[in-house]
Amino acid sequence: MSPDDLSRAWAKQAQLDAERGVIACRMCRCRAGLDETTTLWRDGVLVFALCDRCAQSHDVLMRPRADGIEVSARQRTPLLIGGRP
Repeated sequence: MSPDDLSRAWAKQAQLDAERGVIACRMCRCRAGLDETTTLWRDGVLVFALCDRCAQSHDVLMRPRADGIEVSARQRTPLLIGGRP
């Protein structure tokens, strides 16, 4: 699959998950409730989701572009997978 195909697949699944009240983080892929995530919606469609743990450890920049949304992040602190938040 190309990166664009993967992105479209994530967006489709994320939209279905959001209707059930959960989101898969775009960075670490963990599932979290809507109240534990930062989400970016455009025209009623979920474009990007980030769990609170990843948001705490990264400086995230989201900005519109002519061809979509650009999201970039810079790690602030080490990301511990499986560790305590």
